[in-house]
Amino acid sequence: MSQKLGSSLVVVTVVRAPEFSATVDEIDESFSHAEKTVRPQLDDLKKVCSARGVEIETAILKGHPAESIVKFASERKADLIIMGTRGIGGFKSLIIGSVAQKVVSYSKVPVLVIK
Repeated sequence: MSQKLGSSLVVVTVVRAPEFSATVDEIDESFSHAEKTVRPQLDDLKKVCSARGVEIETAILKGHPAESIVKFASERKADLIIMGTRGIGGFKSLIIGSVAQKVVSYSKVPVLVIK
Protein backbone atom coordinates (compact mmCIF):
# COMPACT_ATOMS: atom_id res chain seq x y z
CA MET A 1 0.00 0.00 0.00
CA SER A 2 2.83 2.37 0.91
CA GLN A 3 4.61 1.56 -2.33
CA LYS A 4 1.51 2.16 -4.47
CA LEU A 5 0.70 5.47 -2.75
CA GLY A 6 4.30 6.66 -2.51
CA SER A 7 3.85 7.26 1.19
CA SER A 8 6.25 6.87 4.07
CA LEU A 9 5.79 4.03 6.52
CA VAL A 10 6.48 3.78 10.23
CA VAL A 11 6.19 0.36 11.86
CA VAL A 12 5.53 0.54 15.59
CA THR A 13 5.73 -2.14 18.25
CA VAL A 14 4.62 -1.47 21.80
CA VAL A 15 6.19 -3.19 24.78
CA ARG A 16 4.03 -3.27 27.86
CA ALA A 17 5.48 -3.33 31.37
CA PRO A 18 4.93 -6.61 33.22
CA GLU A 19 1.73 -6.67 35.28
CA PHE A 20 3.57 -7.67 38.45
CA SER A 21 7.15 -6.63 39.11
CA ALA A 22 9.01 -6.70 42.37
CA THR A 23 11.42 -3.93 41.40
CA VAL A 24 12.01 -1.20 38.84
CA ASP A 25 15.05 -3.19 37.71
CA GLU A 26 12.73 -6.05 36.80
CA ILE A 27 10.70 -3.69 34.60
CA ASP A 28 13.88 -2.38 32.97
CA GLU A 29 15.02 -5.96 32.33
CA SER A 30 11.70 -6.74 30.72
CA PHE A 31 12.00 -3.74 28.37
CA SER A 32 15.63 -4.61 27.60
CA HIS A 33 14.70 -8.21 26.78
CA ALA A 34 11.86 -7.03 24.54
CA GLU A 35 14.21 -4.63 22.73
CA LYS A 36 16.69 -7.48 22.09
CA THR A 37 13.88 -9.69 20.80
CA VAL A 38 11.97 -7.17 18.71
CA ARG A 39 14.79 -5.07 17.23
CA PRO A 40 16.18 -7.89 15.02
CA GLN A 41 12.69 -8.59 13.69
CA LEU A 42 12.20 -4.92 12.82
CA ASP A 43 15.64 -4.83 11.19
CA ASP A 44 14.70 -7.86 9.07
CA LEU A 45 11.47 -6.12 8.08
CA LYS A 46 13.46 -3.06 7.01
CA LYS A 47 15.61 -5.25 4.75
CA VAL A 48 12.59 -6.91 3.13
CA CYS A 49 10.88 -3.57 2.54
CA SER A 50 14.05 -1.95 1.25
CA ALA A 51 14.47 -4.78 -1.27
CA ARG A 52 10.98 -3.92 -2.54
CA GLY A 53 11.75 -0.23 -2.77
CA VAL A 54 9.86 0.76 0.39
CA GLU A 55 11.85 2.58 3.02
CA ILE A 56 10.44 2.31 6.51
CA GLU A 57 11.14 3.74 9.91
CA THR A 58 10.62 1.62 13.00
CA ALA A 59 9.89 2.47 16.61
CA ILE A 60 9.63 0.50 19.81
CA LEU A 61 7.33 2.21 22.28
CA LYS A 62 6.88 1.46 25.97
CA GLY A 63 3.54 1.57 27.73
CA HIS A 64 -0.07 0.67 27.20
CA PRO A 65 -0.39 -0.49 23.57
CA ALA A 66 -3.52 1.40 22.50
CA GLU A 67 -2.58 4.59 24.33
CA SER A 68 0.96 4.48 22.93
CA ILE A 69 -0.21 3.95 19.35
CA VAL A 70 -2.81 6.73 19.50
CA LYS A 71 -0.34 9.17 21.07
CA PHE A 72 2.45 8.29 18.62
CA ALA A 73 0.18 8.69 15.59
CA SER A 74 -1.09 12.02 16.87
CA GLU A 75 2.39 13.36 17.62
CA ARG A 76 3.69 12.25 14.22
CA LYS A 77 0.63 13.68 12.46
CA ALA A 78 0.03 10.32 10.80
CA ASP A 79 -2.49 10.14 7.97
CA LEU A 80 -3.54 6.58 8.74
CA ILE A 81 -3.00 3.85 11.33
CA ILE A 82 -2.98 0.34 9.90
CA MET A 83 -3.04 -2.45 12.42
CA GLY A 84 -3.85 -6.09 12.68
CA THR A 85 -5.98 -7.83 15.22
CA ARG A 86 -5.41 -11.13 16.90
CA GLY A 87 -8.32 -11.05 19.32
CA ILE A 88 -6.41 -13.01 21.93
CA GLY A 89 -8.03 -11.38 24.93
CA GLY A 90 -10.39 -13.14 27.29
CA PHE A 91 -13.45 -12.54 25.15
CA LYS A 92 -12.97 -14.79 22.13
CA SER A 93 -16.32 -13.73 20.75
CA LEU A 94 -15.08 -10.20 20.03
CA ILE A 95 -14.66 -9.44 16.37
CA ILE A 96 -11.52 -7.37 16.89
CA GLY A 97 -9.00 -7.36 19.72
CA SER A 98 -9.24 -4.99 22.63
CA VAL A 99 -6.14 -3.00 21.56
CA ALA A 100 -7.51 -2.50 18.05
CA GLN A 101 -10.93 -1.59 19.46
CA LYS A 102 -9.40 1.02 21.77
CA VAL A 103 -7.28 2.51 18.98
CA VAL A 104 -10.35 2.74 16.73
CA SER A 105 -12.35 4.31 19.55
CA TYR A 106 -9.83 6.91 20.72
CA SER A 107 -7.75 7.82 17.68
CA LYS A 108 -8.42 11.03 15.83
CA VAL A 109 -6.40 9.51 12.98
CA PRO A 110 -8.30 7.14 10.66
CA VAL A 111 -7.66 3.47 11.47
CA LEU A 112 -7.64 0.52 9.08
CA VAL A 113 -7.90 -2.80 10.95
CA ILE A 114 -6.88 -5.97 9.13
CA LYS A 115 -7.86 -9.33 10.51
